[in-house]
Amino acid sequence: MLRRRLAQAGVAIGMLAVAVLGFSPAASASPTSFVAKAVHANGAGALAVQGTGGLAWYSRSVTLTSVKFYANAGECGYLTAWGWQGSALLDTYETGLYCGGSAGQWFTIGNIPLDGSQVSGGITKVEVLVDDYYHYVTGYAECWRTNSVCTSGQF
Repeated sequence: MLRRRLAQAGVAIGMLAVAVLGFSPAASASPTSFVAKAVHANGAGALAVQGTGGLAWYSRSVTLTSVKFYANAGECGYLTAWGWQGSALLDTYETGLYCGGSAGQWFTIGNIPLDGSQVSGGITKVEVLVDDYYHYVTGYAECWRTNSVCTSGQF
């Protein structure tokens, strides 16, 4: 009889915890998209190259989804994606060189899987770099699993 009451109380407490946690907002949400761009004149000039896409976070890995790359007229560049945990690089992906021709052009890269399954906790940060091949300008987006946005800039 005592066991049955303890079991019922345990079930009730568990259901209460699920109800409370189920309606609580997440403390932080993983970012779902990124934009990385390299702009001439230290960010004040014309756009050279740009990368955009979505982010699908899994327990240890990340997939960059619907990735596109833009190269402006007369520009060439490439995109690199890195999956990190702390200072450890877990996986990387680099495209070939894309050139915008005389009018500028968007290129569809598609999905880029980054695998972090080899370590506990997996990938916690994704870094996407777009490089302006001729002018040595690199734009970046850094996205952390525990943040709700990505930060971006260039160097």
